[in-house]
Amino acid sequence: MSMDYSKINVSILGSTGSVGEQAVCVCEELGVKIDILAAGRNAALLAKQAKRLNPRVLSVADSDTAAELQRLTDGKFDIIYGADALEKAIISLKNKSGQNTVVHSIAGLDGTRYALAAADAGVRLAMANKEAIIAAGDMIRERLERSGGMLIPVDSEHSAIFQCMRAGGVSAASDSVRRILLTASGGPFYGMTFDEMKDMPPSRTLSHPTWKMGVKITVDSATLMNKGFEVMEAVRLFCVAPDKIEVLVHRQSIIHSMVEYIDNTVLAQLASPDMRSCIRYALSYPERAECSYGSLDFTSLSSLTFGKPDFEAFPLLGAAYDAIKEGGTTPAALISADEAAVAAYLSGKISFGEISYVVSTALDRIQSRNSDSIEQIYEAVREAGEKAETIIGEITGWRRN
Repeated sequence: MSMDYSKINVSILGSTGSVGEQAVCVCEELGVKIDILAAGRNAALLAKQAKRLNPRVLSVADSDTAAELQRLTDGKFDIIYGADALEKAIISLKNKSGQNTVVHSIAGLDGTRYALAAADAGVRLAMANKEAIIAAGDMIRERLERSGGMLIPVDSEHSAIFQCMRAGGVSAASDSVRRILLTASGGPFYGMTFDEMKDMPPSRTLSHPTWKMGVKITVDSATLMNKGFEVMEAVRLFCVAPDKIEVLVHRQSIIHSMVEYIDNTVLAQLASPDMRSCIRYALSYPERAECSYGSLDFTSLSSLTFGKPDFEAFPLLGAAYDAIKEGGTTPAALISADEAAVAAYLSGKISFGEISYVVSTALDRIQSRNSDSIEQIYEAVREAGEKAETIIGEITGWRRN
């Protein structure tokens, strides 16, 4: 018997972003009910989405955007604004009957508070925000266990691992899992040395060979920082040691990740590089929703190739392994320093090669602490961001002199 998707209530956080727009398309195709559409300041696109999906609540960043949205929608929707209001709206989902799912695609560490709110509400959390999992994954998991909610990853690689583990009869780390093989496209500069890419302009960096993503994540893909984030995310999600996670460069992006078991069996998840399939699976799990597009034509695949990443050319991948091994607040600090460094690169303050210098130097200048509370995490984020800005200032000062 096929699932009645009209009984699923979905909220999309970050609906006007790259993943959010794809979530909107999937929700429209499945015919689910929409509780909350949350965006930042893109009132025009949010208004169009609202007219398509008829949500119960629209959420935006501030009162000016709320006023613009009110005008664009002719006052037909309940509109809220501000982080506190969105957090309360997410927590209120706890009182709604039926399957309540939150698709969390608000990027960056700012999305942590909404992930915690969704965990407290006991919803199905379809998670596309890797930063929150890295910084506060243990807290999110503990709250989901208390509330009766569940987390299903939406990142293509972690969705693949999730599916391969369930196909192997396990849900997280177990004695039967030998290693996780995390695939990477390699980004636009695969095969280059550090010196060959160190002065690459943003116009080249933002030309990803496979995926269409936001600006920040595209830069992180070019430095392999994003793959480092995914290593740390896999540690949090699947309770595995970092040494059990191996990154493989797979340029075709057809195999999204693999799990190897102790009997030498390797289970892989293959699909066209399309985030909609991951979103669809997170909404329909444990069933699978029929899809009319994206079917693989194996006869058109000339080859599937694999290679090892170059840790010297892409030092931030190694920095991620080091950070998750150190634990505590270091992973959150790494994210914060990278956010500052990428912003400085995009604004022309530092070069591509200096991104890794800013991040690693910032981490060298701070001390890791326990991450027992969200306050400790936010303090580490603040300190790392400030250290990174100081280092960026030092670089620009050297250039002037």
